[in-house]
Amino acid sequence: MPDTIAYRTGTYRTAGPEETWQRVRPMLPRFGITRVADITRLDDIGLPVHVAYRPAGLTYAVSIGTGTTAAQSRVGAVMESIETWHAENLRLPVAARAPASALDLGYDVRALNLVPRSPLTSAVVLDWVSGRGLLTGREILAPIDAIRLDGTGPRDWAAVFFWPTSGGLATGNTEAEAVLHALHELVERASVAAARDRPLSRRRYVDAGSCREPVTRYVFDALRAAGCTVTVRDITGPEELPCYAATIWSEDVPMRCAGYACHVDPSIALGRALSEAVLTRLAVISGARDDIDGGEYREMTRPEEPVAPVAVRDGLSWADDGDLRSVVRHCAARVASVTGAEPFVVRLDHEDLGIPAVKVIAPGLGTAHAAWEARP
Repeated sequence: MPDTIAYRTGTYRTAGPEETWQRVRPMLPRFGITRVADITRLDDIGLPVHVAYRPAGLTYAVSIGTGTTAAQSRVGAVMESIETWHAENLRLPVAARAPASALDLGYDVRALNLVPRSPLTSAVVLDWVSGRGLLTGREILAPIDAIRLDGTGPRDWAAVFFWPTSGGLATGNTEAEAVLHALHELVERASVAAARDRPLSRRRYVDAGSCREPVTRYVFDALRAAGCTVTVRDITGPEELPCYAATIWSEDVPMRCAGYACHVDPSIALGRALSEAVLTRLAVISGARDDIDGGEYREMTRPEEPVAPVAVRDGLSWADDGDLRSVVRHCAARVASVTGAEPFVVRLDHEDLGIPAVKVIAPGLGTAHAAWEARP
């Protein structure tokens, strides 16, 4: 399948959600997905939200998706479940068994997803798998234990070193599509972590009502029609890839439900952040997710009033030639300019299934954001 951007409704994809659904639907039993359910009507916002159930999952059993159409929502839930399945069921040959100090990695192994106070050093022997640089195409190695997801196994040395994370995991119709989604997610998570405790004086608010992009406007209007207060912050980090944090609240569901998103197109990033806030609210209402605890249900006052909100940025800051590979290179270059290390991808897909699945790794991304946030 070519990497031309053929679908731009709230995302960049090489195929529409209906085509993707027809491709993956026959495979659902292979991934252990037993049910895909529509939970939209548990709330009164009306934006489609679906859940995919995978009871035998080694991490979360439930994945959630949303979109402006039922097809988008359904595919979003299923593809998230499939990407997690790939990280739980790795078929990666070990390329090397060695300490980091003996390898030409091009990055510091301690710049990966470590647990707090991890004892990992460059002298620890690890099993490494092969990845590919997103800018140079050169081989770059990654510890397999920094990729694997398994919440059921006994705690071992890998659990002492690495924090298991789904960040950077993605599936798609093509590899480039999956990689772009993963890169956006990594930048989003780093931006969210860096901005979480940002003082009021440094917060940048956005007037979501100023956006004219049809899909984003549709989501915003649905929220306002349901009586929701909408607060949006611009949390774009040093990569200058647009990133937003959206919070919704209403009298009938007095909880602050947040959504976050990054995308090269600021209007799409905003729409996705608003949509994810709707998803978060339905996750809480339905109790569907495995990781929801009682604290999520505490009543909260409405979010803070935005201070001097500005209009949403309009259009792209670079030339979009319609090729997803060009978008990937642009995003990867922005990340590398901040971290000093080339982001790279490890392919996780199984040849007998034919669904591109990836783990994108961007060494030092979170640390770079923390340093940027700490500047005067």
